Amino acid sequence: MPLNNDDIKQLIAILQKGLTEDISDSDTNQPTKTLKSNKKKNTENIKRNSYNSVQNRENKFLTLGLDKLHKEDVSVDKLLIVNPPTPRTRQMSLISVKCRVCGKEEKISSTMLYDSADRYKCNKCCSSPG
Repeated sequence: MPLNNDDIKQLIAILQKGLTEDISDSDTNQPTKTLKSNKKKNTENIKRNSYNSVQNRENKFLTLGLDKLHKEDVSVDKLLIVNPPTPRTRQMSLISVKCRVCGKEEKISSTMLYDSADRYKCNKCCSSPG
């Protein structure tokens, strides 16, 4: 919806009124150098006050009783458990591999190999540079 000429005139009048108020307010303010020094002092006071307030503040975590919830969780878990964890029935298949860098021979799970046994590196050689 486009603005009418009357709306545009009202908008210009409002903006001009705001500009004249800002100019009159800035004439009464202090010079900028004192404003900067006051800002610096205020930020130092805020830092000091916040540091002191942190030290004097009470620890609400201890008063809420939340510090003992983890102990209650274990007892609730024992009451809610229906079936105990099932034991492992599959045997892990170990294969013998040789490190391609140092030549050390190890037995590892077959799931640890990505491509083939020829490309295996032991943990010590993997963590060393080169």
